[in-house]
Amino acid sequence: MEILVKALSLVAIILVGQVIKRLGWVQASDFPIFSNIVLKVTLPCVLVTSFNDQDLPTGLLLGLASAGLITNLVLQLGGWLAERRSGKREQAFGVINVASFNMGAFATPYLAGFMGPAAVVQASLFDIGNAFGAAGIGYAWSTSLADESRRVTVGRFFRRMFSSVVFDVYLVLVLMQLLDLRFPAPVITFTSTVGAANTFLAMLMIGIGLEIRIERTRLRRALRLLGVRYVLATLMACAVWFLPLPLAQEIRLLLTMVMFAPIAAMAPGFTQEIGEDVSVSTFMTSASILVGIVVMPLILLALG
Repeated sequence: MEILVKALSLVAIILVGQVIKRLGWVQASDFPIFSNIVLKVTLPCVLVTSFNDQDLPTGLLLGLASAGLITNLVLQLGGWLAERRSGKREQAFGVINVASFNMGAFATPYLAGFMGPAAVVQASLFDIGNAFGAAGIGYAWSTSLADESRRVTVGRFFRRMFSSVVFDVYLVLVLMQLLDLRFPAPVITFTSTVGAANTFLAMLMIGIGLEIRIERTRLRRALRLLGVRYVLATLMACAVWFLPLPLAQEIRLLLTMVMFAPIAAMAPGFTQEIGEDVSVSTFMTSASILVGIVVMPLILLALG
């Protein structure tokens, strides 16, 4: 019952975002403002607070980061194969939009609402691999498919990676963990105060940005690629939960839930960059948010 109440509370905040947008208090164009506040201010503060109280075994760090990378590669390959008869630009679209997970603005605050600070750290470790796979390998692969004359250099690859504030914060915090360093108490007092707003702002932002509108001619393509994503996500979730992996039960539960996290918010931007259909990408991203809202707490109720 407690899980259900928490899930409904998070959904209610998303609905508040929709309502204030309908009332004209905010516009869909305000979404980047909220996104910047969440991804560059409140989420980094949550990460600093959560990591400061944790002692992370190196094996767990490498394991969860590897899981984030491997799941991205599986989904990218699925998107590439799904569009193999349509041309390289369409394959680039599949690589971008079938893969990636929206951890910072959705999954991490969503999981924190259910599972507490430890889930923030675990989800963040997964997101390190997710960021490397999506913003690094996936971006490089898709842009090279869309334009064979456009060379993807090592410098451009790492510039894309390190342009993310959240990713940079991850690296600093992981390095501090490895060196057994901690922030002083006044810093944690500040970050915990600011970070307390993260879940509310992240869910409100999702409500403001949520749009499920698409022409019927494009709907079939979007649903086909979403089908590929969720078939592969279900197979990976079953593998994590049922195979005898050397993982604690709470880690397996978290990974099983994360498989149904939404597509990363950067996907439409990458799609525009390669000259593909942004409306299909936006629809897929919004639809995946609705799936995450429903499926992630259901998994927790069923398995937790």
